[in-house]
Amino acid sequence: MKGKSRTKKEKWWTRYTNPYSIMFHIAGIAAIIWFLVRVLPKPDRINYPCQQVSLTTAFTYIAFWGIMFQALAIWMRKAKRKTAKFAPVFLVFFVLMFSISGAVIANMYSVEKEKPTIWYPTANDPMGEPQGVNPGRVAWVWNPNATSKYLKGYWWNEGNQDLDVIKNMYSIGLQGLTDESTDYEAWDALFKYFNNEHDFGEVGYQPGEKIAIKININNCWLEYSYWNEDNDRDASPEVVKALLRQLIDVVGVAEEDITVYDASRKMYHWFYNRVYYESYPALNPVPEFPNVHFEDARGTWEGRDKVEPSDVKIYFGDGLVRTLPTCVTEAKYLINMPLLKRHPINYGVTFSAKNLFGTFIESVPEIHDYHESGMIMGNPTPLIDLLSHEQLGGKTLLYIGDGLFATKKDHKTIAKFKMEPFKNDWTNSLFFSQDPIAMDSVMYDFLYTEGTNPIEGAQNYMHQGAEPPENTYDPEGDGVYLSESIGVHEHWDTNVDIWNSSRYSGQSGNGIDFVTFGKEHAKSRSRSSSQVYSIRELIEKFDGRLLGRLF
Repeated sequence: MKGKSRTKKEKWWTRYTNPYSIMFHIAGIAAIIWFLVRVLPKPDRINYPCQQVSLTTAFTYIAFWGIMFQALAIWMRKAKRKTAKFAPVFLVFFVLMFSISGAVIANMYSVEKEKPTIWYPTANDPMGEPQGVNPGRVAWVWNPNATSKYLKGYWWNEGNQDLDVIKNMYSIGLQGLTDESTDYEAWDALFKYFNNEHDFGEVGYQPGEKIAIKININNCWLEYSYWNEDNDRDASPEVVKALLRQLIDVVGVAEEDITVYDASRKMYHWFYNRVYYESYPALNPVPEFPNVHFEDARGTWEGRDKVEPSDVKIYFGDGLVRTLPTCVTEAKYLINMPLLKRHPINYGVTFSAKNLFGTFIESVPEIHDYHESGMIMGNPTPLIDLLSHEQLGGKTLLYIGDGLFATKKDHKTIAKFKMEPFKNDWTNSLFFSQDPIAMDSVMYDFLYTEGTNPIEGAQNYMHQGAEPPENTYDPEGDGVYLSESIGVHEHWDTNVDIWNSSRYSGQSGNGIDFVTFGKEHAKSRSRSSSQVYSIRELIEKFDGRLLGRLF
């Protein structure tokens, strides 16, 4: 009997002191505390990737105890009566744990239920100094045939985007931005303007000069999964591929002098494979860009290198210091490729400036408090620290806004727009500019006009960039503060037809020079396609993956 009792005791001790069991409880409790401390004061923080991870862990832990309490309740009903005196203790603990879970659920829903203060932008009241070869110009190119109206599977799947149409949109946009008649002449004008502005002389691109391309893959944050696939909105593979073809085939840039990067995220297979190979999926995929560099935050998969830190820093206005990657500091030119997205944090937006959050080595969340403060009109904002740094906004040759698919309520869920000319279709747009404030202003107006409700404070950085306050921004930490405008900010007049350049005042004043292309495509969806799609409209409410299987 003694031997048997000792054996039981050893098994009990082994079972409940297992290090994995202890870590489970520590991780669960820590996740709950971290979530409550960070999210309860500001419910919109629930959308941060770190909070999504802690939320999952917290729910798992709470579910564990829920099952335990259910088992306990069954046992108590069958146990002797004297055990009932312990019921109040169990009840208090049960209520405490599930009050926490109730708070979590309530805050999840409060993010979407809270509404921003409605405000009405004043049209045609520009501020700042227009920039670019054609100052303040933003070229908007729209072609509804760039994407399939009814998607098969994920938005980035084969066949959902037409690369030939996108290539043509590039030609139209580049030539429209520069008033040149060929793609080569357009690029040459862009490089000459940049070099002249930076005191390098009026020269075009020279062999051996490096170019870094900042893409937006903000939703590719899962730490250990390059294989993850979802319908979240990130950089369009075809839009990046079309840019690489322009640089290599038209400008003559050597592949090894180009780097596509995001320093804070991982470049998932679904994106990398569709850009890197001529065609993907394929039985024997053939690399199209074997010598182009692809860099991300981890570099833990073939073809993708980890970003390397340089000795160049960015000094944010709140005292934080971050390190820039060598792929940026060694490049002479930067191309910034933002997305047409609303952001769930305080009803913000994700355009050129926000895209630069993924261009330093250290973690991003510590910047969020400063960013949220910067969404109050008149406050300093990290977005201008980024746009005004000589190694970031200071060396940006071109801004290309990827608006093939836009989001309305957050930074990941694609949605069709109802406004003209989209009429319940994807936005199918590309934007081109050398003026970051002008381009972000135009993209902001598209979102606002659609009714996605970005708050007034979301445009604070545009005001700050157009007319920088004195002694505020010194991102190089050298004692020299930003004193000159980095672009022009203006809101359009919705009483003017969207195809008319006089929506902004740039044609007649000192505002945004808005040029549009694509009006002729307003009825370009073929009749045969419409006949097929009429069947699909009946089941459009279903998941895109189901549509892909049915058709």
